[in-house]
Amino acid sequence: MPFTAGCKDPALFEKILKQYAVGLAMENTAAQVVTRGLSLVGVGLLSILDHFIFRTVHLKDRVGEFLEMGYERDPAAKVLEHKGHNVEVFRKGCAPAILVEHPHEKMGLEWVTHFGDKKPYAMALRVDDIEEAAFHLEKQSVGFIRPPAGKRGETLREIAALPEIKDGKNAHHLILVERHTGDQRFYAPDFWIHP
Repeated sequence: MPFTAGCKDPALFEKILKQYAVGLAMENTAAQVVTRGLSLVGVGLLSILDHFIFRTVHLKDRVGEFLEMGYERDPAAKVLEHKGHNVEVFRKGCAPAILVEHPHEKMGLEWVTHFGDKKPYAMALRVDDIEEAAFHLEKQSVGFIRPPAGKRGETLREIAALPEIKDGKNAHHLILVERHTGDQRFYAPDFWIHP
């Protein structure tokens, strides 16, 4: 199914996704490094976007935007390491998935109060090998939160870059996702916070 299938205005849909990606990249050093590297070889972020995570306390209102763009709720989606807050997954053809989190814990609620719910909390990019991608990005001063979720050889693995700090708070995250054999699961937002 095409990237823009089911959208009344495919150009607008692509523009909105690009604005989310570029907007986060402008505010996140790790995303800037990746964006710069991709632009050198003529590849944009949209081609490797896996998913965005949005946080909101107004779930119904926030979800409406994505439904209008042709996304549909995926009731069968699996979210691993779920910590009790509501995470809904929306899909649209080959477009990046949208995860909408309705946080209940203090840290998540404070994040929404401080940063709002219009910009992504995190942007996830698909890579072939987490260790190799992290190795090359670390050579460009991008740090990562260790250990990654998932072990080498598993069909789904994720690792988060150190967050961008704004006003003394963790603002936005870049996540690298390694998927194999069509694994469509996700790790929960904040999967890198270990109990």
